[in-house]
Amino acid sequence: MECYLICFYSILKIVINRLIQIYFIVMKNLLHAFGKDHLDEVVFANRNKAYGAYALRNEYSSQLTKALFVGVTFFASLSIVPLIVSSFETRLPVTKEYTEHEFVPINEPIDTPKPTPTSTVPQKVKTVESTNYTPVRVVKNDKPVPTEEDKKNAAVSSVTSPGVETTLPVAPPIQTGPPATHYTPAAPPVAPVEDPDKIRTGSEVDVAADFKGGINAFRQKVSQNFDTESVDHSGMVSGIITFVVERDGSITNIKVTGQNADFNKEAERTVKSIKTKWTPAQLNGKTVRSSFRMPISMRIE
Repeated sequence: MECYLICFYSILKIVINRLIQIYFIVMKNLLHAFGKDHLDEVVFANRNKAYGAYALRNEYSSQLTKALFVGVTFFASLSIVPLIVSSFETRLPVTKEYTEHEFVPINEPIDTPKPTPTSTVPQKVKTVESTNYTPVRVVKNDKPVPTEEDKKNAAVSSVTSPGVETTLPVAPPIQTGPPATHYTPAAPPVAPVEDPDKIRTGSEVDVAADFKGGINAFRQKVSQNFDTESVDHSGMVSGIITFVVERDGSITNIKVTGQNADFNKEAERTVKSIKTKWTPAQLNGKTVRSSFRMPISMRIE
């Protein structure tokens, strides 16, 4: 196998060299046919031939031929060298090992021993004959029961005695034993009806109303939207803002109390312009109306 590869590479090398020689002959004939040397002499007539352009044109053919030869040789080497190297590699024969396995049939029935039934004999318990007698009290009733005829025109008494008949009304029977007690169940307490429109304070609710981002975010919105040019005053101005947070999160009943009327009016306008809704207060799991009070102060230049 290695001899065949060496012969093949030798033949391939001869063919490549022959192709290069043919290429050189063809190029030389073409240059001679078109008269390139004569054309260069005409172009550079009466000129300085020592200039670089004339030398480059004269050496162009030889440089191109050398470059082509080097390129073809390089790429031919790249394709041939791996084949030559692989031909000298020693390849170890691959041997497959086979292991014999003995298969045991599994279709044979497996005899499993049946459990032996065990009989449990109940133990004899010692017993004693016992007879209980319940004493019975015999009450002798010597008094005869009065008949309906005896009850006519007779008064009710604890004893039966002869006498004059009477038409007195029959007295009600005398009750024996403790007096009967009548129990009247108490009515369940009625829960007071809450007024849904009642305004709660912060201490009356379970969860107080809150603004998205907290009260500081609300103060920042007020300060950003406040128009200080509408206040005819300079220095520190303060006031108290009160309003009601409704069940839907909107605010109503906005009032501002302070010493400067222009400041109060502008603060009220600023609070009304904030459209972001609050989270309403909650009482017993339901949203309720709640009042809110916030001090505000601002320095006006």
